[in-house]
Amino acid sequence: MSESIIKPKRPTGEGWRRVKGVQAVPQLAAMGFPAEAWVHLNGLFIISAVEVTEVEPGSEELGPEYHISVSKMGQRCRSAEASWVLAQFDLLDATEDNHVPSGRVRNFWRPVADRLSGYTCPCQDNEPAIREDKGDYVWRGVTR
Repeated sequence: MSESIIKPKRPTGEGWRRVKGVQAVPQLAAMGFPAEAWVHLNGLFIISAVEVTEVEPGSEELGPEYHISVSKMGQRCRSAEASWVLAQFDLLDATEDNHVPSGRVRNFWRPVADRLSGYTCPCQDNEPAIREDKGDYVWRGVTR
């Protein structure tokens, strides 16, 4: 995993244990993004990373972004649990953006630059929102 001045966010509350080793986040390690895996006593599993995404045509250059992925015991967590995780990682202003049908992980993004806090990906206007779990989970499919 690469070294970076910007470190992944870490939890501030009790009950967290860091999962050591590259095997915890092999996809991110392979791409070279700094990432850490965390597990909580309540079964929530988090990957906290700093990533730079490809800029879509017409989109603003955001620079590095915090990325938090949340699951619970290998399944999708509820939105209330995800909100609790965001508070634990000091990312309450992160935006959920999922692109996996029936995904087991919820993905949250926040540009590192404070001036871009609250940024919403243009895909949220251009791609149809598909709702699952009575609207608790939203993912976006193919661009219209």
